[in-house]
Amino acid sequence: MARPVQTTGAVMPVVTFHIGMPKCATTTIQSFLEARADWLAAQGQIYERHPEDRTRNQGNAAQLAAICMAQDAARMEAHLGYFLRTGRDVVLSSEVLFDLWRDEKFMPLRDAVERMGYEPRVVVYLKRQDLWIESDFKQHVKGRSDWVGSFEDLLERRWSRGTLDYHRLLSAWAAQVGRAAMRIVPLNPSQPQDFAVSRLLEVIGVALPDGPLGIAQQNVSPPAAMIEAARHIKAALMAQGMRAPDVAPLLARFMARGPEWAQTRAAQEILSPEARRDLLARCAASNAALARDFLGGQALFDAPEDPDEAWVPLAERAEAILSTHVAQEMRGALPETKPDGARVRRWLGARWRKT
Repeated sequence: MARPVQTTGAVMPVVTFHIGMPKCATTTIQSFLEARADWLAAQGQIYERHPEDRTRNQGNAAQLAAICMAQDAARMEAHLGYFLRTGRDVVLSSEVLFDLWRDEKFMPLRDAVERMGYEPRVVVYLKRQDLWIESDFKQHVKGRSDWVGSFEDLLERRWSRGTLDYHRLLSAWAAQVGRAAMRIVPLNPSQPQDFAVSRLLEVIGVALPDGPLGIAQQNVSPPAAMIEAARHIKAALMAQGMRAPDVAPLLARFMARGPEWAQTRAAQEILSPEARRDLLARCAASNAALARDFLGGQALFDAPEDPDEAWVPLAERAEAILSTHVAQEMRGALPETKPDGARVRRWLGARWRKT
């Protein structure tokens, strides 16, 4: 059960938990926090890593979150105590923290924060569900996971787990920390590139520095057609015995050579216009409840843009990518050697086994 934020005569230091959700500018935010840690400290906000944390590219609280998931209370308190040893405001960031919404797993961490004399706050970034699930699928394919299923498979999985019901997710968080301790930040394509970072600075009470923030987009996903083509390649390589972590760098090299036509806005999209409308209609009630309960009725997301090109199914775009790639490899092999028939069969087999 959530407790109201404590109020006393003295101002309590604050620990701000930036928890994601995943695929919502997290890498961009964490890159800024890491690069500007000294500047933030001068503004009274501490962002640092635990000396025993060996994780990479996951913010500074991934290990803390993993300890919480393991329900190791003594180790959690010791790990947390390092961050809160100064009595100054602290920022802790990791997408792994987001998973603590289940089964009230954040509550022991919240209680420990309060025992150490800190006030906990939670910052959540959200993308419109259609955009989020497209990003989620791309990460599943290009990352180090074993996922080789279709977009439709992942979408059904997310529906069944309630991940796209944002009101339910954030209500579970509110039950642990209280709505007053939560800050919800909707992200929209129309916002400036530095919006996610500038909003976090606003939440933690730090004035923007003079001049531009110098924010570069991080972890930008390849176009949808490249991702779908890569999914078939990944499935074929893993079927031949390769491990997903070994496949990932091969896919990265493949996707870095995408054709120019795959860079248009339409080429970035996985959902057809009709499927996008259907998905958002299914999320409408949850989003309305979220806006009402957490944002004072403020609209969450921009409406989707009208398509500016004729829709081409994802499978057809991926087939064009694979065909072009195989043709280039065959032409490159001609001057010195015969085309590698086995390799061609592997590339094409990866495509046709899934259609």
